[in-house]
Amino acid sequence: MDGKDSIYSLFQPTFGNRPEQYIGRDGVIEQFMAGLREPVGSRNRCTLFLGQRGMGKTALLLELNDLAQKTGYVVARVTAHEGMSAAIIEQFQLNGAQYFEDEKRKVTGVTAGALGFSFGLTFSEAAERQYGFRAKMSLLCDKLAEKGKGALILIDEVRTSAAMREVAASYQELVGDRKNIAIAMAGLPHAVSGVLNDSVLTFLNRATKVELGVISTQLIRAYYERAFRSVGIVISDELLDRAAAATRGFPYLMQLIGYYVVQYTGEEGTVTDAIMTKVELSAMKDMEDNVFKPILAPLSDNDRVFLRALARCGGTATTAKLQAKLGRKGPAIQPYRKRLIEAGVIEAPRRGELVFAVPYLSDYMLEQE
Repeated sequence: MDGKDSIYSLFQPTFGNRPEQYIGRDGVIEQFMAGLREPVGSRNRCTLFLGQRGMGKTALLLELNDLAQKTGYVVARVTAHEGMSAAIIEQFQLNGAQYFEDEKRKVTGVTAGALGFSFGLTFSEAAERQYGFRAKMSLLCDKLAEKGKGALILIDEVRTSAAMREVAASYQELVGDRKNIAIAMAGLPHAVSGVLNDSVLTFLNRATKVELGVISTQLIRAYYERAFRSVGIVISDELLDRAAAATRGFPYLMQLIGYYVVQYTGEEGTVTDAIMTKVELSAMKDMEDNVFKPILAPLSDNDRVFLRALARCGGTATTAKLQAKLGRKGPAIQPYRKRLIEAGVIEAPRRGELVFAVPYLSDYMLEQE
């Protein structure tokens, strides 16, 4: 790396931004890319990425976007919303236009109606009026195939909706028609679960499901060591251990810690205990502003009482222990348990056990008492 831009681009702790390098996700990326090389209809060509906030779902889709383009795919990347069907069509037309720059002459008359296009990837007026999403996607897939290109749909923040049903059902039909198409979707676990339980979308249960969990702190430590050394930052083994441990394997926090080490040390500087303390405080402030407060804002007072009780149990508790702490019987706490799991605030790693889904949220809840 060269210059100031290089040192400050090592870490990008912004939601939805892509890091300089992906850590601990190599297998996930390779599995999906291998699916694109497999025959149409392969299970790996339809993948669901599940993960809590800050687990790097959006960044992963951005990486897949770039890699797929390099291997012969035109990509439509959208965030789930009711108008996403039209947005997907527009993305394919915009991103695929470069492969049809030689088609300058407008096709008219009967031929235009038969082909469905007026020029390039622009639909004829008749096709625009008469065809829906599924038919337009079929035409686009055929047109892209003429240039040896496949079609990849990437959907972030997936959730159950009429638009999701239309896109997913159309994808299933296009696969049945042997179109060269693939899809990857990412979302919170409860949102993806809702999609899988939708009566129209049950076929997605056959898709590859990838749960994005925490990253090994040993991998993070090794990456920190390489990254800091590359810009001349000197850091002791003890402080490297401390920096990696502070992330608790949380991808967003990994970016924050690395970012502030670079900010406070500078190029060819030395990390001290005082700098590391400042790094940790700054990272926690960002976690508070960008993760904790947004998560807690929509919750009720009773939800917060539930969370504080879980925090007083050490952040992990059996249902029985939590009931005792709250002074309530099982059925009374079920609505809070269900709502907080769906909100991505807590998880149930094992039957009868609850834990906080986000690192340090337990400590934050205790500080607010």
